[in-house]
Amino acid sequence: MSFFTDGPRSRPLFPVPEQELFGYNGRPWVETPHEYIVPAILPWSMPLGRAERTIVALRGIEVWPESVSFQLSVYSRDLLLDEPGEGLIDHRRVPDYNALLVGVLFPDGRRASSETISVPSATKPDQPVLRAQGLGGSAFHVDHEIFLWPLPPDGPLEFIVQWLDRDIEESRTSLDGTAIRDAAKEAGEIWPGLPARESHGLPVRRVGAQAMITPAWPAQASPPLPQPQRSSPPAEAADQPRKGAPLPTRLPRRAR
Repeated sequence: MSFFTDGPRSRPLFPVPEQELFGYNGRPWVETPHEYIVPAILPWSMPLGRAERTIVALRGIEVWPESVSFQLSVYSRDLLLDEPGEGLIDHRRVPDYNALLVGVLFPDGRRASSETISVPSATKPDQPVLRAQGLGGSAFHVDHEIFLWPLPPDGPLEFIVQWLDRDIEESRTSLDGTAIRDAAKEAGEIWPGLPARESHGLPVRRVGAQAMITPAWPAQASPPLPQPQRSSPPAEAADQPRKGAPLPTRLPRRAR
């Protein structure tokens, strides 16, 4: 007997338009390649900062070939947020130094933190990139993802947390950077050999949330647009002056 007994169902009335996944764009400093890679998991769970009524904790680490994402949770005995989906930290917001701040310090002295707004770069940055975003939760528990590029070098990686409004002073936790780099070798590619997006030599422009492929505009000026043809006025209105036309020099003959 089959476990699933309902049988196949009819397709929805408005099916989703067909799309294909193209090859990875090769910019690991922008975001995690979650559509192309299964990350290696480091099940490290530990408090990173705590006060009487609030705890900031690490729940685990996802390691990608060239980056790492920390799963961070905040727990509280009183209200954290009315809208947990917004998160307590976000790389698109101007930081508040009394609110929750996170940062990392590499063994070689390089550093990155949530102190500044982080904008994705089209070219490879010369400094580490850290981006934080909320993942939802409840009024008393909010999850976050802390994205970090590149992978830390061998040695201790310090993870720093501070939240002055919640009486959490600057707290540093040492993580094993060597273990993180070793785990990156276990990240697996899902779709090897995906073709790159074909643009046929045409520039790609973005309109709203959709990408459109448009032909290159010619260097010379475009020809003038055709003017709409105007219909002749009706016969009964022939004696009436057109709007904007000069007044007649001779009054019409009065009917006898």
